[in-house]
Amino acid sequence: MTSPAPEGGLSLAEAREIAVAAALPPTGFPSVEAALAHLHAVQLDSISTLARAHQLTLATRIPGTTTTQADDALNNNPAPTAFDYPAHALALVPLADWPLWAFRRRATRRRPQYPSQQARAALFERIANEGPLPLRRLREGTETASGWDWGPTKTAVEFLVWSGELASTRRAGGQRLFDLAERSIPAEYLNDGLTDDECLTRLLGHAGTVLGVATADDLADYLRIPAAVAARLLPATGLTPVQVEDWGPAWAYPTALNRTGQTQQDPVFLGPFDNLIWYRPRVKRLFGFTQVFEAYKPAARRQHGYYVCPLLADNRLIGRADLARRGNNLTVLRASLEPDAGPDAAACFAQACRALTRATGQAGIELADGLSEPLTALTHNGR
Repeated sequence: MTSPAPEGGLSLAEAREIAVAAALPPTGFPSVEAALAHLHAVQLDSISTLARAHQLTLATRIPGTTTTQADDALNNNPAPTAFDYPAHALALVPLADWPLWAFRRRATRRRPQYPSQQARAALFERIANEGPLPLRRLREGTETASGWDWGPTKTAVEFLVWSGELASTRRAGGQRLFDLAERSIPAEYLNDGLTDDECLTRLLGHAGTVLGVATADDLADYLRIPAAVAARLLPATGLTPVQVEDWGPAWAYPTALNRTGQTQQDPVFLGPFDNLIWYRPRVKRLFGFTQVFEAYKPAARRQHGYYVCPLLADNRLIGRADLARRGNNLTVLRASLEPDAGPDAAACFAQACRALTRATGQAGIELADGLSEPLTALTHNGR
């Protein structure tokens, strides 16, 4: 039961309900396009031990869709759906939002790393003649760097994506394909006519629809812009000023204020790059949950595991599990529940495992050594 709201504001429980309903509407979305249009940015990451980050984020919000089907919708439809852009981190962004990132494209052209005219011309000529190319092809004959190395070619290509002169709207074999923006972005969107403030005001409004209720700092993080810039522009966004218990001043999407009391969707494991948990200070403030991502730490220093997914149930984050695909199974390598997870936590954990098994196309669930006891044992914080 929701606790009473502080006078003139929202209780923390109400803020949680609003935030979860905004990020993961109970009925979900009918398609990848619809989910992208709501989220406005879906973070990308190369780790595939469970599934790609964007696949998990999208499949979680589209009932009955698998991670493979989410990728098919992005890469195998006749017309592109999204473009890659550093909107939060590198993310999928719906094509219709191209005009709104003009402020970042302009800023990129002023940076010292922006490629020289000669470097730009060479890349443009090759792509114009050969068509969309992956980075490994663009590097051929010029350098041997690969993977995480930012050699001259990768640096030039990434900055030309950020400046809007190149664009990536497709993948082949998991590799981004880079093309001239004028060939890959529909002409109706291909413009930089909006001022910086116009871009940011509209993007902050979009962020407000996804977060539901948020501080100025939360909204700034969604776009990776300075908090002071967000605070200056928020009064023009159409978001409503509110007070949230223990937060102080915040902003809410007006219709989101009517979402308290809604039934949350079934228990679900969130990918570690899910929009709801992007900003760790907000996750701690909203859920009392410490979100960490430890894949890039040495194994001995990991507290929870390599690819750890928080468990969302009843509008709370009640636990987490280190998950992987092994053979045809979803494998639970490590798991733990929060101290206040509640008596139904084990059942929620099992239900979320079954849902994720279906979404990732696995045949069954496997518990790693040390987790072979019934899931009720996980109430003792796992191992």
